[in-house]
Amino acid sequence: MLLSLVRAGAMFMTESQQPSPSLLVRARRFTWRWIGRACAALLLPYFAFLALGCVPVNRDYRVPPASDSVTILLRSNEIHADLVLPVLNERTGRNWHLLFPPKDFQRDISRDEYVAIGWGNRAFFVDTPTWEDFRFSTAAQGLFTPSESVLHVEYVPLAYTEGYHPVRITHAQYQTLCNHVDQTIGKLDAAGQAVTATTKTHGSSDRFYCSTGTYHLFSTCNQWVGRGLKRAGVPTGLWTPLQQQVLLWLPGEKSGKEGDGESGSRKYN
Repeated sequence: MLLSLVRAGAMFMTESQQPSPSLLVRARRFTWRWIGRACAALLLPYFAFLALGCVPVNRDYRVPPASDSVTILLRSNEIHADLVLPVLNERTGRNWHLLFPPKDFQRDISRDEYVAIGWGNRAFFVDTPTWEDFRFSTAAQGLFTPSESVLHVEYVPLAYTEGYHPVRITHAQYQTLCNHVDQTIGKLDAAGQAVTATTKTHGSSDRFYCSTGTYHLFSTCNQWVGRGLKRAGVPTGLWTPLQQQVLLWLPGEKSGKEGDGESGSRKYN
């Protein structure tokens, strides 16, 4: 009899200590409400910053005369933009082979007229050569945690620049844009050539090189392109985390027919 009473008391104590269903519901609601407010506090200012991409800079840009003109190109896919620059320019003395030598590439790129240069998150750039390789976790980690960056360099024949966006700038502006790229190169070897970051490639015409800076939500691949254009006096958005904001204010029209949606068509690889 006494043992039965002790057991009943223990069961009562155990049941009385368990939270009621209504208490659990309230706790869950409070937790999700707190998470929602925290996300809003972080994301709303960022979305407000996105509006800065609709504010143009360098509105005083004028097409330079042919006697003082260099044609650069911009290429993009759905999320990423690259600078596409002439390999050789006698007026400025620029030769990109000196920094990104042909020996680094599997294909003979020595006769290609342009070089496409982009900056971005190492994990995403190196391990995501196609959309089939896309992983949301990789993209999220790159955006929300400061991460290592690389330069992606790809030589491009003139025949494969159809659909790219041409912009004419002066030689002085081109030198400023080249300096922007130079300042992003992370390491040089004894010969003054850029040091590769990995043996991985997306094809026979591209390589990844060590770069400066960390990638995160407020310093993206498109902002790198936008900063270079702004410094060179090319019209672009005030702040350019999205590729649309890089391209929105560019002068002129796309060259040739529309591209195939690839940032870096590799049909010639």
